Amino acid sequence: MSMSSQIAEILLSALLAVTLDNVIFTTAIGTSTLIECARSPKHLLSFGLFITEFSVLSSLLAYFCEPLLKSDTAKLFLPSLYVLCLGTVYVLTLLFIWTVARKRFKTLKKYVHLSAFNCAVLGCLFTNGINGGALGERLLYAAEIGIGFIFATYLLAINYKKLSSEDVPASFRGFPACVLYIGIISMVIYSLRI
Repeated sequence: MSMSSQIAEILLSALLAVTLDNVIFTTAIGTSTLIECARSPKHLLSFGLFITEFSVLSSLLAYFCEPLLKSDTAKLFLPSLYVLCLGTVYVLTLLFIWTVARKRFKTLKKYVHLSAFNCAVLGCLFTNGINGGALGERLLYAAEIGIGFIFATYLLAINYKKLSSEDVPASFRGFPACVLYIGIISMVIYSLRI
């Protein structure tokens, strides 16, 4: 597989995760993480780094906890294990921020919540669990999710004002235009993959 194909696959995966998160899992009410970051691109990098942190550290923790569930019956509890791993990283992150950056805790807490309870992060854990693979592969995939999310959010942020402007018909303005934009960008990146 060529380098351009790999990059296209990473970008496509990130945009698919963003689209699923925005359209399906947050019921399109304007509170989705992608649109929230696009509205305020000032915190885009810190938000994306939190998503990367949660993806990587939760994948690391899940990798070492998955062998505890060896039987087929026990594997039914994998989703609970993933949520437990994510919750552990979430609590440790909040404690770390409270200890190190108490003055910025109130500001950062919002982005920690949105990052931890993001479908891209949980989807990363599920995908890593289904695909298996070595620890390095899992951590690389988790890092790609976070970095791809930063890139996808940046692509939306640079055009968000245009998608919400008066030039766009009222029925398409805002969220519908964002979904169409994400879909078109996804098709472009997918075409690079082929």
